[in-house]
Amino acid sequence: MMSRPLSTGRLRSRRAVTVTAWLALLSLPLLSIQACAETESTSVPRTDNGVIIPTNDAGAEASPSDDAAAEAAAPVPCAVGNLCTVPTPLTIGSIAALSGRSKDDVWASGSSGLLLRWDGKQWASLEADSRETLTSIFLTPDEMWGVSGSLVVRRGVDASTIRTTRWNYYGLYRYLTGIAVLANGDPYLLVAAPWDPGTAPDSLVKLVDFDAGQTESMEPPVISGTELTQDLSPRALFLVPNRALWIVGDRGQVARYPVATPEAGVVLPVDSQANLLAAWGYDDHLWAAGSNGAILHYDGATWHTESSGTNVTLRAIFGFSSNDIWAAGDEGTVLHFDGKSWSRISVGTYDGALRAIWGSAPDDVWIGGAQAMFHWGALR
Repeated sequence: MMSRPLSTGRLRSRRAVTVTAWLALLSLPLLSIQACAETESTSVPRTDNGVIIPTNDAGAEASPSDDAAAEAAAPVPCAVGNLCTVPTPLTIGSIAALSGRSKDDVWASGSSGLLLRWDGKQWASLEADSRETLTSIFLTPDEMWGVSGSLVVRRGVDASTIRTTRWNYYGLYRYLTGIAVLANGDPYLLVAAPWDPGTAPDSLVKLVDFDAGQTESMEPPVISGTELTQDLSPRALFLVPNRALWIVGDRGQVARYPVATPEAGVVLPVDSQANLLAAWGYDDHLWAAGSNGAILHYDGATWHTESSGTNVTLRAIFGFSSNDIWAAGDEGTVLHFDGKSWSRISVGTYDGALRAIWGSAPDDVWIGGAQAMFHWGALR
């Protein structure tokens, strides 16, 4: 764009100043009328959470509502009884999965192949050789295992230890939704994909040759002594060490495979049509969470529907005992169970989807989701 001569610009500036001055004088009565109208008004603008928005009067002293708003916007400290935000290298997308070995050794997967590790001081990204998001991760004493689509990854901290394989089921694309490795080193994969009607779905497979991607299908679970002939639509796999592999899926589908005899799976009928997206348990107990705020508890003999107090989709659940369980999901929802009831835990103004939970102890819990990582308890 061409610039105008300097003399013309100065002339127009002088004219603009003169006009502005006259307009300012003419507008004084109007400003006085407007000020009176604002003073007499009884309506007070509010935000959705009921915080009063003060008028922006120049030179006015801070009111108590100003202080309250500033305090609400201030970062929450990482302390016992608080959820605080912890910075990570994640800039876009979401935390997809969390797992750990100890307070100083926690792993997280994120969008576009991002892999993070907490060393007790900070979250740092690890070098990866794929941009595929690991939707499920599992830690053994010396390796991290993860799945994404048909990809299976195993590695240590150093990038030189990365090994990958692709699982191919007779030339058909079958995507993986979960992974767990038994104490004896046997890895099991959870499979979700279309299958031919009338054939038995193989939702759980054992990876018998990593490099070749060769698997062995577990027998379909039985229900009332009859082999299941409908798709489990499996969403999540949870291992109770030395006890059972649990599968939860759409339309309230739940199956249990004993670790001692993983070929003998059984379906546990649930009186619910909720899509179950996450599970956690111990001994013979299992808690499953999913759509419309559904939380189901199996006590070893009977299913119980628990009142979560929300109808948003819950995408993660993790606990330490029957009276210390966490759940999280959409709209920044974080819930805690104390053995009697579920209560909501504040995450401030955050309203994103939370997808993963893991903790080493009741005062050391990580919760990750859309562009966010939260921690419950103090950090060194």
